[in-house]
Formats: sequence, C-alpha cells, structure tokens
Amino acid sequence: MADTQEVLNAAAGLGALVATHPAVTAYKETIRQLDLDVGAKSLLQQYEQLIETLSMKESQMQPIEVAEKKQFEMLQQSIMMNPMLKKFATVQGEYMDLMRKVQEAINGGMTGQIPATPPPTTAAPSTPSKIILDT
Repeated sequence: MADTQEVLNAAAGLGALVATHPAVTAYKETIRQLDLDVGAKSLLQQYEQLIETLSMKESQMQPIEVAEKKQFEMLQQSIMMNPMLKKFATVQGEYMDLMRKVQEAINGGMTGQIPATPPPTTAAPSTPSKIILDT
C-alpha cells in the first residue's frame, strides 16, 4: 500500500514528464506569444467584457440590444480570423486532449484497468517545431 509521500512523489514525477510533452511546451510557448500580441489580447478582453455584460443582462432578464448582438458577432469573426487566436485555440485543444487522456489513464489505474502499453518504437522521437516570432 502506497503512503501519501509515495503518491506525491509519483505525481511530481508525472507532472515533470507531462511538462516535457510537445503539446505542453507548444501551449506554454503560444501563451507567451499571445501575451506579447497586443491586438489579440485586446480582442479577448473586449470579448470577455461583452460576454460579462450580456450574461448580466440575461440573468436580470433585460433585453439584449441589436447593436450588442452585432458587436458580439463582429468580435467572434475577428477572433476567428486572428492568426494568433486561431493558433491558440488549436494548441489549447491539443493540450486539453492530453490532459484528458492523462486523467483517464489515472482513473484507469485506480480501477485496475491499466491500458496496455504500446510496444516501444525504434524511430527517433519527434521534436516540437520551434515557433519563431516575427519582430
């Protein structure tokens, strides 16, 4: 039977291993790039503020104005067309997929349903591409 410290040590090891996965490193790098992209950050801030306003109106049973609906649609389109935000959505999805799989594996281990490990590959491990910022 494992004691608390053994579980915590294994969790720390898993965390360190997960941190080296290409999806995690790409996610961290994209967040760094997003932080430097003033236009993308501004779009997200406007979107979040509008969502908050619309949510408040909805919860108070107030009507949402046509201009607010148009602003919401325009912001959505701008976000979908922004290359940095499109990249962020893709990378975030890959990161969340990895985290879901890790959680499923942990749950499987707790129920004794450990998935069969695939045979080791002899191919060289792929390295994530480096993202270069245009300055």
